[in-house]
Amino acid sequence: MTSFADQVFQMGGVPVGMSFPTAGNSYFLDPANGNDDNDGRSVGKAFKTLSAAEDALTADQNDVLYYLAGASSISLSALLTWDKSYTHLIGVCAPTSVGNRARIFQDADATALSPLIDITASGCIFKNIYVFQGVDDATSLINVQVTGARNYFENCHFAGGGHATQAIDDGASLALSGAAENLFKHCTIGVDTIAAATGMVGILFDTEARRNIFEDCHVSMLAGHTGAAFVEVADATGLDRYTIFKNCLFTNTNASNFSMASGFVIPATAGNRPARIFLKDCMSYGATVNDANDRGVLMGNMDVVTGADLSGVAVEMKT
Repeated sequence: MTSFADQVFQMGGVPVGMSFPTAGNSYFLDPANGNDDNDGRSVGKAFKTLSAAEDALTADQNDVLYYLAGASSISLSALLTWDKSYTHLIGVCAPTSVGNRARIFQDADATALSPLIDITASGCIFKNIYVFQGVDDATSLINVQVTGARNYFENCHFAGGGHATQAIDDGASLALSGAAENLFKHCTIGVDTIAAATGMVGILFDTEARRNIFEDCHVSMLAGHTGAAFVEVADATGLDRYTIFKNCLFTNTNASNFSMASGFVIPATAGNRPARIFLKDCMSYGATVNDANDRGVLMGNMDVVTGADLSGVAVEMKT
């Protein structure tokens, strides 16, 4: 007998309800009640592990994997590479942008997972997913890496540096390496529970990342050193063309103890390339300045608050 839940998701083979129509197949992932011996084609026959579910998808036909959220989460003991273009991962949970209940963690005993998830595919949709990296391992420093193009992320939380051993130099919650034309909407990047050491960043751009856009996103940090940063460009060729942050908030909740020396870390030679970061209607808190070195790469439309280097930096308003 077909359950009501299955009827909600699939009627006549067409996903409805919380899903969206697709020409491909629909699969289900349930870490609490699933079994990898299932075919994953209905709620009652869901997969248990993300690796088995991802293996079942077929590239280029818009297959959709629905992660049924609940009290149980998924733990990865090995790198997960999402390498099938035009396949989609949707968390079936409240569409919040912080600590979503469709959770993916690094297994406590796993090491050398940097990144934990590597998205090499293009044309994919990721919604309502929380990826947390928080174990005592200094060899797992990159939480999620995107190298693909034209992917869409909505209500996703990229939570790297969730343990003091990981929140160190070369660590990042989200790394875009060669990634192009991706859109991040209403996402959270970073955590505010672990003091980030010098060199730990929310977002790392590398290998000519280009035309990526962040809308209504929050980069959240708890700086444990002035050398932590919201965003870093890895080297002279880390960026290409443009990167846009629109209506985004950058917060360091430990500003009273450690104010970031520079919210954005940009190398000296980055300005020699046709590469610019545009901040449109954004605000930062807990950084002394947005770009301490004035590389000529970071552009904003915010009015000056208290000085030329403090445009867009939040200040306490007193009566």
